[in-house]
Amino acid sequence: MVSKPKTEPKFTQNSQMNYPYMGTISRIIEDNITFPSGMRNDSLDILKACIAMASINGSISGYSRCHNGLPSHTTCLNTLHQLDTSELNLQSSNMLMAAGKDVIRKGQKYTFAIDKTQDPYYGERDNGPDSPITGGKNKKSTNYFFTYLTMSIVDQGCHLTLFSIPWQKGMKNVDAIKQCVAFIRDLGLKIRGICLDREFYDGKIFHYLQTEQIPHIVPVPKRGVTLKRKLAGRKSKTFRYTLNENLQNPVELVITDCIVYLNGKKGKHGIEHHAFVVFGMSASPRHIREIYRHRFAIESTYRIRNIPLPKTTSKKVNIRYFYSLISFLIQNLWVSIKWNRFARIQRGPKVIDNNRFPLAHLLEILHDEASRLFSLKDIDDIAIT
Repeated sequence: MVSKPKTEPKFTQNSQMNYPYMGTISRIIEDNITFPSGMRNDSLDILKACIAMASINGSISGYSRCHNGLPSHTTCLNTLHQLDTSELNLQSSNMLMAAGKDVIRKGQKYTFAIDKTQDPYYGERDNGPDSPITGGKNKKSTNYFFTYLTMSIVDQGCHLTLFSIPWQKGMKNVDAIKQCVAFIRDLGLKIRGICLDREFYDGKIFHYLQTEQIPHIVPVPKRGVTLKRKLAGRKSKTFRYTLNENLQNPVELVITDCIVYLNGKKGKHGIEHHAFVVFGMSASPRHIREIYRHRFAIESTYRIRNIPLPKTTSKKVNIRYFYSLISFLIQNLWVSIKWNRFARIQRGPKVIDNNRFPLAHLLEILHDEASRLFSLKDIDDIAIT
């Protein structure tokens, strides 16, 4: 791969004014990764086209066929195939931080959520330990997925994705947690709490988090005779429980059992037990449920990611990962714009007026900028192509 000389300007002042949002995302990618370039085409046009097609949830093949100013869809795909997955992995957090600038501050405490998201995979599988294809429960007619580990800030009005890497078969959950914690500390941020999914209910993870004195909340899977007996009853309670009691490395846990009365919700009646491992914060059932409720903000980032996610049928992890990063970049830019321009003028904590700038409006702006960069071809030209 050959990068452009550093002395060459990436965006002129005039083009930055004409295409402010597309220019911002393009510049962030240019500054952090070596985008492939060819002798017969301007690869930066292909980069801008990727951002443009994200705004309409389209594919590079369809976009290049229907718009002027781009090489053939085969050339576009060949260029994207040259993206370096390792470099994307290494620079992804720098790009995500740049897109969400001015939203977070060093020294401040935040609540984080760490989770995995899965994109369905249909094709031949590599069974090696470094394979990007992982197994899972059947979803959308497949048991195999491209999986990404992500970490987000889930404080209200500040839903930024700061970390996203492809998950490989040989990776371990405890190592992923350590990597995320190290990244948070490198940013100079403090941890108010980490919300994890039930998948991270593991003695090694609890031992690490307790040793590092990191506050955390993790749902408890109802398994084991002793635990099921403690989770009986009709009142909320907090109790101590020894995980792996009969093994070499037992871990003492504090578990809060939150009783929820269904009262006809979704046609159900009676009660439900919502149990959480709690460390480093108040174990009040109501307090824990309220904090963990914000953890579902990371689920909303996945749904939002799919709105401006470019379409592809490629089996290449580098292309899929690159498209996923573009989507998260658009999402972080959207949060940054709202944070800096659409906060209510009032005393006290900053409150964002989300209704004034929905994501659909940003995508419309990106699409408008793209239409001025890449005009539509005539119908006859499309048919010939």
